[in-house]
Amino acid sequence: METIRWIARLETAPVAAVNAASNAACPPRPSPQEPKGQRPWWPGLGLASVVAVLATLLAKAVAATSVPASPLVLALLLGLVVAQLRPPGDTCERGLQLAGRPLLRLAILGLGARIGSGPLAALGGGGVLLLLAVVATTLTFGWLIARWLRLDRDLGWLLAAGHAICGAAAIVAADSMLRARPRDTAQAIAAVTLFGTLAMLLYPWLGAVFGLDAGTCGFWIGGSVHEVAQAIAAGFACGELCGEAASVVKLARVSCLLPLGLLLLAVVRRRGEARGRVTVPWFVFGFALVAAANVGGLLPAAVGSVLTQLSAVLMTVAMAALGLGSSLREVLAGGRRPLVAAAATTTFVGVVALLAARLAAG
Repeated sequence: METIRWIARLETAPVAAVNAASNAACPPRPSPQEPKGQRPWWPGLGLASVVAVLATLLAKAVAATSVPASPLVLALLLGLVVAQLRPPGDTCERGLQLAGRPLLRLAILGLGARIGSGPLAALGGGGVLLLLAVVATTLTFGWLIARWLRLDRDLGWLLAAGHAICGAAAIVAADSMLRARPRDTAQAIAAVTLFGTLAMLLYPWLGAVFGLDAGTCGFWIGGSVHEVAQAIAAGFACGELCGEAASVVKLARVSCLLPLGLLLLAVVRRRGEARGRVTVPWFVFGFALVAAANVGGLLPAAVGSVLTQLSAVLMTVAMAALGLGSSLREVLAGGRRPLVAAAATTTFVGVVALLAARLAAG
């Protein structure tokens, strides 16, 4: 009973705190005399920041129970809960848009500091090619299964990106190019998070059943589990060597954000006037430059550490803003098809990554 009461307090306290902040910062009805373009940005950004902080604290509290938790996912879920209990007013709109677009692009740029020469060198040329094949085939399969299920085309790309590369971070990176509906983005993140969590819990057990050695199991987990935190947690659940291998492969997958951005740029351009003029994705090229500098040893360790931490903070705030700007009713309106697509793509990437891991092991 004490454990149940502790969990209840853990779940309700952050929501109550955020509701108080929402009541103070974002009244439901702005002044009719206030033009939309002149509304301040700080109420929405401040509310998203409060949600991000509480999600981070909640993730640490959950992690203390030996259950891995991602602040990104918790920020989205907490924002969704708050938005259903008390939707932020129009006063928050500008700040939430700021957190969900420009700050998110800065966060993507900072992800490049996580890419080092170590992961690529450890994989070797053959391992890198196999990993690229896993990403490319998963991206293709995810898009095709979404089209077969008649999902919205943006939702299909978001699901494919999340499964192929790095979960929620890849989804929000793809969304920054596609400018999908908030409902589609939230649906994609919810589905990818659900099946990534199942994979995180299941794959360590399956690795033992299949009799995989540490290197092979690490390649499989890093090449198939969706979130970075999920892949690392699943890898280290199988031991130190497996965890290190899973971390290397997963970070190498993150580097595929650059070709993903270029692909989606071509997709958006092909849509023509329906999407308007498409600008150069500076944040994608910035990601590549930071990654190249880190791989080449040109990025000081202190700067890389700051960029990595700043990226994590900004990404968490962006996820909170996404949740605050979404309606759970609209997310659930998508029905079963996004979940079916996510289940099929998760199964596909698991099988393909396992084959690649066995080939890499020779």
